[in-house]
Amino acid sequence: MAKGEHTKLTVLEAGLDMASQLGLECVTIGNLAKTTNMSKSGLFAHFQSKENLQVEILNYAAQLFSEGVVVPALKTQAGIPRIRALVDNWTRWTSELKGGCIFVSASADFSDRPGKVRNVLLNQQKEWIDCLQRIAQSAVKAGDFRQDIDEGQFAFDLYSLLLGFHLYYNLLDDSKIREREETALVRLLDSYK
Repeated sequence: MAKGEHTKLTVLEAGLDMASQLGLECVTIGNLAKTTNMSKSGLFAHFQSKENLQVEILNYAAQLFSEGVVVPALKTQAGIPRIRALVDNWTRWTSELKGGCIFVSASADFSDRPGKVRNVLLNQQKEWIDCLQRIAQSAVKAGDFRQDIDEGQFAFDLYSLLLGFHLYYNLLDDSKIREREETALVRLLDSYK
């Protein structure tokens, strides 16, 4: 890896950590320069604007999300085992980030703010929901779900469960969160059989 690529990767890692803890809106070239002990001009040369920096952080997070959550789940047997793997991977993903899932916090920050960052985030969320729908379709093909399910409703239900976990884990610090998550997941999966 070239020095410039290594530097950019270091900045993106620090930016993701900062965005997870403080929100993507708080990630600026100036704040990140302080955190990484780099000059503002050096960071500006890599990203050209705060908006580009935020987009790059989202794209970096999406790459990590794909590699750590989606791809390993897709290597699991189709159907309920794959859904469980996806949930476990997502739970680990959000638990490992100090402030929780960047996509969840960025969605709150940018839901009503037009621009490049919102457009990237919106596309990423649509891809995630499409992924959940395809996984539901694979559960139908595997015989784990009945034929007449609404894949869009399943994606909504599962994502709602994951967002609930995020809230309970990151804000409410519920000691029974893993138990509650398992109970909710079993009920959800049973409702689609």
